[in-house]
Amino acid sequence: MRLALFDLDDTLLDGDCSELWNAWMIERGWIAAPGEFLMRTQAMHAAYHAGRLRLEEYLALTLSPLAGHREEEVRAEVAAFVEARIAPRLFAQGRARVAEHRARGDRLLMVSASSRHLVAPVAAALGIAEVIAVEPAMDGGRYTGATTGVLSYRGGKVTRLEAWLAEQDVVASHLSFYSDSHNDLPLLSRVDRPVAVNPDPVLAEVARAEGWPRLDWRTPLALTG
Repeated sequence: MRLALFDLDDTLLDGDCSELWNAWMIERGWIAAPGEFLMRTQAMHAAYHAGRLRLEEYLALTLSPLAGHREEEVRAEVAAFVEARIAPRLFAQGRARVAEHRARGDRLLMVSASSRHLVAPVAAALGIAEVIAVEPAMDGGRYTGATTGVLSYRGGKVTRLEAWLAEQDVVASHLSFYSDSHNDLPLLSRVDRPVAVNPDPVLAEVARAEGWPRLDWRTPLALTG
C-alpha cells in the first residue's frame, strides 16, 4: 500500500483552521471575553511558529468554548464555517495533488495537530476519508473542553501514525508526507518522500540541505517535485 499523508494548516489550506475557527466563534458570540481570548490565542500562534507552543495549553483555551455543546450542534456550526471560511482558502494546487495521489491508487490520510471537529469536515471536502487529529473528549454526546489520547503534534504525529497503521493492519510500501512546518520534522524524517509545502524558514533550510522537494503554492508559478 502506498500512503499519501497531508498536513492541513498552511499546507492544503491558506491559513490556520483553528485560528479561523476562533474568529468564527467570536463572531457567533461563543466567547465570553473575546478581547482576552484573541490576545492569548495570537500569542500562542506566535509560539507555535517559534517552536515553543505547549499545545495542551492552547487546546485547553480553544476547546473550552465547546464545553457543554452537543456534538450535532457543533457539527452544524462547523459545516457552515467550512463552507464560508475554509473552502475558498483551499489551495487549488493542493486539491490537484490530492487528486493525483487518488488517481494513482494511493491511500489518503490527513494528519493534523488541529482538533478532529475541524479537521475531519475539511478532509471530507477534499475527498480524504481518513484523519489523524487531536481527539476532543466527549461525555454523553457533549464536548467537555478536554482532549483524549496522544496529541497529534510533533513526535505525537509519528506515534499516532504508527498506532493507526497497526490498527489498520497494513504495511505501507511507500509513505509521502506534505507539510509546511518545522514542527513536523519528526514525521517528515520518518517517511519515504517528505515534501515541504509553503515551508517556514526552518523547514525551508532543512529541505534545501536534505534535497527534499519543495512546493510553493502561494506563488503563481509553483515549483514541482
